[in-house]
Amino acid sequence: MALLNKSYFMNPKRLLLFSVLVLFHFFSTAQTPVHVWEMQELTLTAANSYKNPYLEVKVWVELSGPGFNKRVYGFWDGGNIFKVRVVADKPGAWSWKSGSNTNDPGISGKSGTFNAIEWTDQQKEENPLRRGFIRASASKHALIHADSTPYFAIGDTWYGMSASRYKWYDDDKERPIGPDAGFKDYVRLRKSQGFNWINVIAAFPNWKTDDKPWQLRME
Repeated sequence: MALLNKSYFMNPKRLLLFSVLVLFHFFSTAQTPVHVWEMQELTLTAANSYKNPYLEVKVWVELSGPGFNKRVYGFWDGGNIFKVRVVADKPGAWSWKSGSNTNDPGISGKSGTFNAIEWTDQQKEENPLRRGFIRASASKHALIHADSTPYFAIGDTWYGMSASRYKWYDDDKERPIGPDAGFKDYVRLRKSQGFNWINVIAAFPNWKTDDKPWQLRME
């Protein structure tokens, strides 16, 4: 880049243009820090077509960070889109590089970086999940967060969550508990009562769709 002499900046229009270009470069290259335990969704677009991408394609990223170097697998998200979700478990510089079993140039060989920062104590109080994933304690008799803060589970069982009984509304309108209540309304109710988890079946129950009574009898 050629050096600009002092006379170049004597022109107000040139000075303004130069300032705008500098600011544009700064904001376009600066990275917004993310927090530890904050999910980052990486989107990859396949260059090739597949008859059954769900079965044919495996996609992943090699994720590296402070004391961490593991392969994280992703999933097909419809069309030619694949996604990988990652989190940083420690503050610092993180990087990733994608790969696939098909060596598709659209989803393989991509890379990126991000910088993770810690949550403040106040932010952790506002949302305890910011303390990290829940795991068993050393004694295996209790649950703790990643930062060793105790986790006391108060839960509910929603085995039919994926059925029509728990209606889904895209809006955030609050509806009274009853026939018109949706999934979000039940979450709000349990949250207001101090619950912090729900137990579900990751499948589609066939209640009231197979001409069998929904009451089960064990004899």
